[in-house]
Amino acid sequence: MWSRAPPGCETKNGVQDEDRRDDVSAPDAALASWVEETIGGTISSWERPPSGGSREAYFVNVAMPSGDTVQALLRMEAGGSFTGTDINVSKEATAYTALGDAGARVPKVYGLAPGGTALLLERVAGRGDLGDGPDERQRTLEDFIDVIGDVHLIEPDSLDLPGFPRPRTPEDHARLDLEGWARLAAERVMDLDPLARYAGAWLLSHAPTAVARTSFVQGDTGPGNFVADHGRITALCDLEFSHIGDPMDDIAWMLGRAFGHDKAEALPFLERYTARTGIPVDWSSVEFYNIAVQYRCAITTSLAVSRGGGARGWPPYLFATQRYLRALATTLAPRLGIDERAPTLSETVVSTPRSCWYDAVIEALRAGAKAIPDPDAAAETRNHQILIHYLKAYDRVGPIVEAENAADLGETMHLDTEGDEFAKRVEDAGAAGDLDVARFLLRRQNRIDLLWQTLFERKAVNRSA
Repeated sequence: MWSRAPPGCETKNGVQDEDRRDDVSAPDAALASWVEETIGGTISSWERPPSGGSREAYFVNVAMPSGDTVQALLRMEAGGSFTGTDINVSKEATAYTALGDAGARVPKVYGLAPGGTALLLERVAGRGDLGDGPDERQRTLEDFIDVIGDVHLIEPDSLDLPGFPRPRTPEDHARLDLEGWARLAAERVMDLDPLARYAGAWLLSHAPTAVARTSFVQGDTGPGNFVADHGRITALCDLEFSHIGDPMDDIAWMLGRAFGHDKAEALPFLERYTARTGIPVDWSSVEFYNIAVQYRCAITTSLAVSRGGGARGWPPYLFATQRYLRALATTLAPRLGIDERAPTLSETVVSTPRSCWYDAVIEALRAGAKAIPDPDAAAETRNHQILIHYLKAYDRVGPIVEAENAADLGETMHLDTEGDEFAKRVEDAGAAGDLDVARFLLRRQNRIDLLWQTLFERKAVNRSA
């Protein structure tokens, strides 16, 4: 069985077996033959659910000569955000194999396709969320904390991880990974947002100067990137962001993904982590990595925007990038000790003569999506509402936002345009921790947020990244 799936643990709403489709074509014959040869059976059938993320993935059921069925997962390089970069399925294969040899709970690697085009993994039982009800959620989180803590205790030098840089100084624990992200942004992101540019330079220049331990770091860890079955973690998955570094990096990912940055809720679980591992939670480092998380996510979605879209099209990644930039401002500002707010320009112009035109298009897209039987086509149609919401807001306050940002740029940085000189000065300012430039960038971002405000406030908007 083939079935294309979302990123991470390849789940849809946390359940691996829901919403499958049977109206698409299977992967090419050569890849199918490789799967059959690797596992030693015959592909029996295939289906595909809606998908998202940077990888294309298929569930594969292979009928064996014994009569048994092997359930596998195929992750493919398919022109996504990270295709052709160091964040690839070959790296994942290395990480899965090394952790599996060390006894960690990860899927078994069946094989890596020639040329590193696809990774074939064991498909483990379970789902990618925290389960049903408070009791199961509690058990799942406790076991997850234990599993990730045990991974952090594995001696990195005991792991066979060719190509994984090893930190030599405390600062290297953050810098080695962040340098890779900075290279990725420089090489592949068109018009990197200046706030992300400032944050990247600031992070590289202000890495923590002390670490409790050098660990294998999963990266992007938490619900969605593990599989759990009735309160027990059956596997960690999606290791494309993994690296050798500071375990506080994973704590930061965990704090956001599992606890919504609620320290009070997270505290008992983090105390459990420290009791199990002996690794204290360094909140200063966690705050640093909270910024790094938003920076990486902004780069990830910016890559998709620069490529003209991802698995869910183009508009969702435009919006997702703005969400991460907004979160980047929210995490960076308190670390710098500043708080810059722009006037609420949305109150300046309530509507224009064209507002009703945009509303009519939004309603037409919404109604049209409901009538389209193909789920992917319906989702793409719905997603174009994002552009119309933005254009409606731009019609109202866009010229004011641009004029005030231009005036602020001239007053703060004595520049007329946001060109190459602006980009260089922003990067230099980030490295130096220049607070005047940071304040300007926060004011700039706050004004731009007004163009996305209706989308930020809509709970039902597609938040795929």
